[in-house]
Order: sequence, then C-alpha cells, then structure tokens
Amino acid sequence: MEYKQVWRFYVQRPENDSVGQEVHLDSDEVHFAHAVLRLSPGEKVELADGNGWTSRAFLKRVDKKAVLAELGESNLHSPLPRKIAAVVGITKPGALDEVVQACVESGIHTLILFRADKTTSRQELKSDKIERQIREACRITKSPWFLKLRIVDSLSAALQMVEVDFSGCSFFICDERPANAVQKIESTEHLLTSVMNSKKGDLAFVVGPEASFSSSEYDFLINGEFSKRIHFVSLGPRILRTPAAVASAAYVLSALVDSGVSSASRNN
Repeated sequence: MEYKQVWRFYVQRPENDSVGQEVHLDSDEVHFAHAVLRLSPGEKVELADGNGWTSRAFLKRVDKKAVLAELGESNLHSPLPRKIAAVVGITKPGALDEVVQACVESGIHTLILFRADKTTSRQELKSDKIERQIREACRITKSPWFLKLRIVDSLSAALQMVEVDFSGCSFFICDERPANAVQKIESTEHLLTSVMNSKKGDLAFVVGPEASFSSSEYDFLINGEFSKRIHFVSLGPRILRTPAAVASAAYVLSALVDSGVSSASRNN
C-alpha cells in the first residue's frame, strides 16, 4: 500500500472545535493547498494552531479563492515537563538556517539569537523570514508547538530574557575553546552527564558564534548574575561548527526530556 502524506495547515483554533465544524484557511495556506500541493475536495489533512492544538480534517472546498475544511477529532497536546531554550550567537545566514531547522526538529521551546562580540555576520536578521522557516519546518516535523523566536543585542540580554520565561533554569555553556576566558575554567564534564545531575527545572544551552565568546562575555558567564547556575560543558573531543554544536546539544537535551530519563534521575 502506497504511503500518502497527510499535509498540515495552520489556522487559528476555532472557539468551537467540535467534529463537523467548518474552518476557512488563510490566504497563504490557500495558496499552498491549491497552487503548490494541488489538493482536491475530500482529501484528509491536519490542522494546527502551533500552540498544542491539532485536528484531523477533510477538505470540502479547494480553489484559488478559498479552502474550506471540516473538522474531525481534535487533540490538545500536553507541554513537556521541562522546557528547553537554545541561546545561540548570530552566525552566517546559511548556518543560521541549520540552527533553526535543528531547533524545530528537536522540539526546542525557545530560540534566542544574540549578537555576540565576535559575531562576524553584519546582516540584519529579518524575523518574519525566520518565522516562515519555523512554520515550514513545523509543517514537516508535525510538531504541535511553534518554536518561539527572540532576537537580542547581547549575551547578557539573552540570558536575562531566558530568566523571564524560564525562571530558575540551569544554563549549560557548550564551548570547546575557553582560551579567551579571563580566568581558568575548571575541567568540564559532558553535557549529558551534567544534565543528568542537574536540579529540577527548565534547561537552557548556550552556543557562541564561530569565533567563540570574547573575554568580556566569558567574564559575564563566570562572574555575572547567573554564574551560580552556569555549567561549562563539553559536547565531545571535537571542535564543532555552531550549527553542529546546536544540533548536538538540542538532540541530547530533547532526547532526555522526551524519554523522561532526566526527570527520573532527579527523583531517585
């Protein structure tokens, strides 16, 4: 039997989401359904709002002016027990695309991009472009949650923003090149080991840009307001590109949270 993909479309969750209710897709989704996918009435699709609600549906009308879907059974997805934030130094556009993709695919809750002292890319980030990329990645991965995006001007502003949304979380600094640190950093343990030993709460990992952190940024990490909750960790013996480091850290943390291993280890 040939597999046929059930395509996802994004809508605002209707106030009445009972079976049989009709929902109109917005103009962008109409174009995708009609002009790109060339779907027909009667086909099964999935609707989602990016905030945990999904519903199977049947297309009743498909043309260039409108797409109308009839709701089937809806589902509300429970949030994960530990949220994960990725704090990443702004990198070159191609590498940034990889960062966004990895964060969506691994189920990261929030991506905070910061302009580091050594950020080499001077291109202004267009948040609407990144939001579209997040939307399309979520469409493919079928994540029930949109990745939340924040863009700030410094590392300190990024960690302060994490504190607002993830109060009391642990920060894991994934960096293999502490040569610029103003004082010696103690030998680090692997991210996996460090997270397993961490206290209850949400998690945030931090990856600098290609050129690593500056001396002042290291000083902030070691002596700043969050220093008691900061852990310098290793991702292994290799030097990784920024998107590879983000992907490695994201998949390690999300696997632990998804499996419940990190929660179980704290309770033992």
